[in-house]
Amino acid sequence: MKMRLTAALICLAGASMFSVSASAQDNTRNWDYGNVIATSGVHLEPGAMNAYLNDLNGLWRVFLDQQIKDGNVVKYRILENSFARDGEPDLILITEHPNWAAFDLSNEYFEDLTKKLQGSLDKARDASIDRGKLRRLGGNSVYREIKLRN
Repeated sequence: MKMRLTAALICLAGASMFSVSASAQDNTRNWDYGNVIATSGVHLEPGAMNAYLNDLNGLWRVFLDQQIKDGNVVKYRILENSFARDGEPDLILITEHPNWAAFDLSNEYFEDLTKKLQGSLDKARDASIDRGKLRRLGGNSVYREIKLRN
């Protein structure tokens, strides 16, 4: 009987230690939000890798370089899915933005930028149709960076 009571007290004491440590957790916010990162999956048509990357190296790159100059994009990059399984994208296009405000730019901003870089909205539409022959867009995701403080 005494042994059972001792075992029960030890279990109770152990359980209370866990509850004390759980309630003593540090709940201060020791992090800050960072940049906003947008990703787009791209499924390439067979044999279209070079043609599509050449297309990206042209207008897409110039478009994003201008947005970097305007302060709306921090950087951009392309990742290749080296071992894509069925249904997974071949490429991931990544753009990094300083904040959510970059997503609230007006239609006029993008129309003016498109006209500046491509000459007209009609030319942009035609280029988009041609680009569609090289790839199919997959899912898009948007992530918010979290920076831990020291």
